Amino acid sequence: MENEYLDTGIEKTNAITYASFWDRLWASLLDGLILVIPVFGLATYGNITHNLMIALLALVLGMLYKPLMEGIYGATLGKMIMKIKMVDDNNEQISLAQSFGKNAIYIVSSAIQLLGTFELFSNEDFLDAEGFMEVFQAQQLAQQDSSYSMISLVWAFFVLISVFMMFANSDTKQTLHDKIAKTFCVKKNLF
Repeated sequence: MENEYLDTGIEKTNAITYASFWDRLWASLLDGLILVIPVFGLATYGNITHNLMIALLALVLGMLYKPLMEGIYGATLGKMIMKIKMVDDNNEQISLAQSFGKNAIYIVSSAIQLLGTFELFSNEDFLDAEGFMEVFQAQQLAQQDSSYSMISLVWAFFVLISVFMMFANSDTKQTLHDKIAKTFCVKKNLF
């Protein structure tokens, strides 16, 4: 990052502090708590009422939350609480395109869940189930037989590899998907 000059003519260096793994983990956990009520509630209601549109709405909301928040505001609500922000290599807020590129790894996960949801809603045992526990059990059985469960598990492994690549980048603490999108997660109160 470039240096700035104060009116006094003394050079001042912009010290960038990159968010740690723990900062980002806490932000993700906070986002999970923030999303769990509306998204999980809608998905559960959609499954119990066998309403595919409501279940899909919940998945789409969960899928778009992170890329839209980071592309528009530079941070999700969890990141805002943790005082961290996504920036580009000029320490500027990332663009919407960069945010979608950075979050493509999570969007693919959501797309796999969408396909699994379509498969679930074509399962007769699931559609015949009534009540929360019966729906839950039918859902668990359907997921055991689903090809999307294995695909989702393999993809989750790739997500973990991307996230843990942060430890290989000790200077900028970038995940693999950050490196590809040329984004950085920085402590907001220091710039």
